[in-house]
Amino acid sequence: MISITQIEQANRKVREIVNPTPVKRSYFLEDLAKCKVHLKLESLNLSGSFKIRGAANALLSAPRARLEKGVIAASAGNHAQGVAQICKRIGVRSTIFMPARTPLVKAQSTKALGATINLSGDSYDAAYAAARQFQAQTGGEFVHAFDDPRIIAGQGTVALELFEQVPDATTIIVPIGGGGLISGIACAYKSRFPHVKVIGVQTEAYPAVARSLEAGTITPTAYHRTIADGIAVKQPSELTFEMIKKYVDQVVLVSEDEIADALMALMEHDHVLAEGCGAVTVAALAKLSHTGMLSREMPSGTTPSVVCIVSGGNIDTTLLQRITTRGLLRSGRFMRLHCTIEDRPGKLVEFLNILSNEGANLVEVEHNRMFGMSYYDEVRVDVDLETTGRDQQEKILAALHTAGFKATPVL
Repeated sequence: MISITQIEQANRKVREIVNPTPVKRSYFLEDLAKCKVHLKLESLNLSGSFKIRGAANALLSAPRARLEKGVIAASAGNHAQGVAQICKRIGVRSTIFMPARTPLVKAQSTKALGATINLSGDSYDAAYAAARQFQAQTGGEFVHAFDDPRIIAGQGTVALELFEQVPDATTIIVPIGGGGLISGIACAYKSRFPHVKVIGVQTEAYPAVARSLEAGTITPTAYHRTIADGIAVKQPSELTFEMIKKYVDQVVLVSEDEIADALMALMEHDHVLAEGCGAVTVAALAKLSHTGMLSREMPSGTTPSVVCIVSGGNIDTTLLQRITTRGLLRSGRFMRLHCTIEDRPGKLVEFLNILSNEGANLVEVEHNRMFGMSYYDEVRVDVDLETTGRDQQEKILAALHTAGFKATPVL
């Protein structure tokens, strides 16, 4: 266990390198959740996530003689960049073990900071095992991503900033991977302001903490795919699990689609670029607002004041493109139609004119005589359209069917 005194001590070390991150009011999310909503933008931190806080405290607390033998860490990306950034600042070499599936942007950014990168296995656990073996051989300083009191105290400095930035906070929503961030934040809040709720968020793909709390003992989860790779951890440590049990009020699970929708909302309405693990708190906010959980037990006439920790912004651009495309499809702003029309002069023009008259923006059209025909005098036309929403899409389909065109949306 750590104490708020250790977090305050860590804050003095962390401040040597890391500046406070800003808080942004989200009026879009406030309309959705019917309460005050603040976004704590750890995505704007020096390394693109909160992880640099723990790395700074751990490394600035370590004996220089051990640091000179090299620093070793295992990470899916954000912890790696934090460790590499601090090592570069204090002039020691770092070796980082990362899963082979690590997003390219995180691996490249870590390497650019001077770290030696080793891609090992398909999961964090495999990379961790390889890192531990390397540390045993070299005797360097191992910096765990979350199972280290120095790391937890460093992450807890987020709360000390929030004490001043959002003094009326009633609920803090925090992502959970291995549990280091929420352990530090929850310890600080429950020590100073025990009435403030601390709610953790995990993806349904990696619900280890939620399942462990239900079982009363650490219960690992299996490997799955998730767009929230930064919290894709199979289990918490004994230390973080005990702190979560002591300080955290609730853990919420969110789906992949809920995370993607939250990521899109942050980009479009708050102009904030977050990675999956950074958007999970906004996904949880939407879920909690529907259940009335945020206002429960609040004094009558009091408006809840919620802080969502946007923990990181290191998202791979290829993944971002895929999330954006699916988001447009899910929200009704993009559609693909398979259409069958008569293969005679003027019919394609008539078809396209209907789309134009309904206000759809044509992105792409494929006129295919070879495949997909239902009869010899017909041709298949596939079109991609930008639309304003579901209502416009329904009007387009109705207009095409009225004109005798066979049109089927591709979901």
